[in-house]
Amino acid sequence: MTKPIAEPETVVHIVGPNKLQNGLLNSFLAKEAGLKCTCGPMPELTNMRDTEGAQTCLVMLDCMGIDRVKLWTKLGIEPNSTTSHCPVVLFNVEPDHEIEKEAMDRGVRGVFYDSEPPDRFPKGIRAVLNGELWYSREALSKCILEARLPVKLSTGSAAALTRREKEILVKIASGTGNKEIAADLCISPYTVKTHIYNIYKKINVTNRLQAMLWSRTSLRGLSEPLEPLQLSSL
Repeated sequence: MTKPIAEPETVVHIVGPNKLQNGLLNSFLAKEAGLKCTCGPMPELTNMRDTEGAQTCLVMLDCMGIDRVKLWTKLGIEPNSTTSHCPVVLFNVEPDHEIEKEAMDRGVRGVFYDSEPPDRFPKGIRAVLNGELWYSREALSKCILEARLPVKLSTGSAAALTRREKEILVKIASGTGNKEIAADLCISPYTVKTHIYNIYKKINVTNRLQAMLWSRTSLRGLSEPLEPLQLSSL
C-alpha cells in the first residue's frame, strides 16, 4: 500500500532589520501556532514554490520606517501582476499610511498594524495560510466599494475554466477558506491550492479579492448561489 504524498511544510520567513524583534516573533509563532519560522533577508518570491505550484511559504515583511516606493521595490511585485509568488503579509504598518488598497492590488494577503497585539498574529497567519485575506473591515469595505476590475477581465474567461475550477471559484466568492473547500469537495488542501493557482492564471487576477469580484460579474447560472462577501478581517 502506497503512502499518500505529504503536503509540503509551510515555512514563515520573517524579514526585517530588527533581529531581536524578529527572533521574539519567531519564538512566539512557533510556540503559539506551531509554525516553523526563519529570520533573514528577503527571499526570491518567485522561486519559493514546489514543482506543482503549491505554496510552501509565507513571508512576513517588517514595514517599520520603509516608505511606499522602497516597500514595493523590496517586494518586487507589480500591480495586477500574474507572476506566481509566495504569499506576503506586512507587519508594523502605520495606519495613516493607507497602503491597504495598493497592497491588495499587488497581491499582499494581509496587514498587521504597528499597534497590533501579539495574539492577532497566530490567528491572522493561520487565516492567510488557509487562503483567506487579513485586512481590517474598513480597508476591505473601502476596497470593495472602489474596486474596478482590470480591462483584460472578460466573461469569456469563464469558458476556459473546468467544472472543478468553477466549483472552487464559487466557494471562494462565498468566502470559504481552502481547508473548508477541500473538505466539501473531498480533495486535499494541496490540490485546492493548485486549482486556485490555475484559476488566477485563466481569469487574469492576482489575489482572492479580485477573484471574488470577477466571479460576481462573470459567473452566472451556476448551481450554487453566491452569498454576501465574507472575508476574514481584524
